[in-house]
Amino acid sequence: MSERVRVRIGVVGCGMVAQAMHLQHLSQLQDRFELASVADPSRTVREAVATRYGVRGVHEDYRSLLEDDLDALVVAAPAAAHAEVALAALELGLHVFVEKPMCITLDDADRIIAARDRSGRVVEVGYMKRYDPAWERMAADLPESAESLRYIHVMCHDPEWVPFFGDDDIVRAADVPQKVIDATRRAEAEQVERGVGDGSPEAVFAFSDAYLGSMVHDVNLVHGLLQQLGEPFPVEVVDAAWWAGGRSITGSARLANGARWDNAWIQLLDLREYRETIALYFADSLRELTFPSPWLKRSPTRYLRSEARGSARDVRVVESHEESFLRELVHFHACVAEGAECRTPPEQARIDIDLLTRMFLAAT
Repeated sequence: MSERVRVRIGVVGCGMVAQAMHLQHLSQLQDRFELASVADPSRTVREAVATRYGVRGVHEDYRSLLEDDLDALVVAAPAAAHAEVALAALELGLHVFVEKPMCITLDDADRIIAARDRSGRVVEVGYMKRYDPAWERMAADLPESAESLRYIHVMCHDPEWVPFFGDDDIVRAADVPQKVIDATRRAEAEQVERGVGDGSPEAVFAFSDAYLGSMVHDVNLVHGLLQQLGEPFPVEVVDAAWWAGGRSITGSARLANGARWDNAWIQLLDLREYRETIALYFADSLRELTFPSPWLKRSPTRYLRSEARGSARDVRVVESHEESFLRELVHFHACVAEGAECRTPPEQARIDIDLLTRMFLAAT
């Protein structure tokens, strides 16, 4: 057996998702990746993670990190920086794993796709739930078409991370220079205004954090299922709303066969409970996914299929404890080192951003 190619990788942005997931999994996958460099504007954070994982290249800014000898980059910086960092990496010939949302505006999505095509490198978007074996089982178990699909219901209520992490689990960034904070906020507001015509603080949170930062996961999950059913995109947006400062959002679409698809995401910081379900109702069956909080490693995702068997209800349940954050990095390595086809490429992310942009505009 030939020796596995080891990819030298850097991580830009060492905040919550990088510390809770990506850095740990890259370290675990040492047969596939060499964690060579990290960049974060917080000296406390970058030095702590570099010490923890034995990283030699330690940088304040992504530009100096890109001078290191790397094959690929994980972009886990704030969303407003995703396009800038990804484009710079592609220009240098690096493969890119970029956290969701890939970017904030459709024009930046087009720039990333074009840069990917010019460079011939891989761009994978961090939709980790698409790599969950329970989602894979549901996708493989679907009918051949959407002809009998009647309704899609998606609901997520989210307490973020407070119930799932202790005070010492994540190194907090208390020393990020104020000029960096101000520049990041300004860039996000400018990009949201460019994307949806409103750069107010409430609109920035509702669009960038809620629609693009949270609901995008479920939109992409359903996107993949509808692709499996042969359902065409784009779909028609028929309703949307956001309230409570953008911490409660909905969006609804009509499919080509007339079926309705309703989405809701509610941030409930004081509830201490995470629930996420995706249910597809067919004329003769129910197919449902139930996800645990993404911060709970090895917690099962459940796929349930319910249909009639004579006068009885026949229910089959599949649960998977495999870690989807790890599996998406394994897939990224296969794309980079073996030429595997990317499951979550930037073209899909653009479709998701377009749909969520139209939902936000329908709500205003």
